[in-house]
Amino acid sequence: MVEFWIGIAGGILVGSTGAGLGLLVTPLLILSGYSPPIAVGTTLAASVVSKLGGTALHQRLGNLPGRKVWALLAGGAGGVAIAYCVLKAAVLPRRFDLEASTSLRRTLAVLLIVASAVLLTLERRRGKQVSKNREQHGLLLPIGLGVGTLQALTSAGSGSLLVPLLASTTDWSVGQMAAVSNLFGCMVGAMSVGMYFHLGNFSTPLFGKVLLGLLPGILAGGLLSRWIPRLWFVRGIAAVTTLVGLRLFFD
Repeated sequence: MVEFWIGIAGGILVGSTGAGLGLLVTPLLILSGYSPPIAVGTTLAASVVSKLGGTALHQRLGNLPGRKVWALLAGGAGGVAIAYCVLKAAVLPRRFDLEASTSLRRTLAVLLIVASAVLLTLERRRGKQVSKNREQHGLLLPIGLGVGTLQALTSAGSGSLLVPLLASTTDWSVGQMAAVSNLFGCMVGAMSVGMYFHLGNFSTPLFGKVLLGLLPGILAGGLLSRWIPRLWFVRGIAAVTTLVGLRLFFD
């Protein structure tokens, strides 16, 4: 039953702020007793479901920024390959090495705390564009590589880390960055789920339980966003995420 409520919480987060599920669902699953790879794989699968709709919508709106996005996606695919090599080296037959598991927990904890700060920064800059003289599209491949690796290993990154990086290196509009974030998260997430399934670290029943809570949670989050001041809600999410990150790090 707790998995359903974790899905509800993650759905409300996505529906109201657009932030990634990795900020909340993965650490809560870990704190509920699931191993980090099972938690990450489950969250990535749920993220793919939540981002499919967003990707389709932005495609219909024409928000995808053309061919330049392919360099970013190629980097993301390379990041999943790196994550696969890292996890394959750490995984014993159908068991996740304890030391690697602890390292993953702490990596996720640090990433959550950083993501909280990024979320607040992004909120302050919401609706702004960078000037064209700051374009650095040559960095899209390494950005995709780095964020793709982090997303595949921790489930966080496609929204909380990728969007601020795109804002500082491209002249893409808010709509274009949102479209790319959805597409990137969907592609990297799908590849990563296949990777975790192949390594024997994916629980279909757990995914089903989280998904049951995720869908109504997204709807509830969308409705709540109309009544709760966005800035204060984002601040609350950032505070909760920081606390969960600290709990993961010292648990």
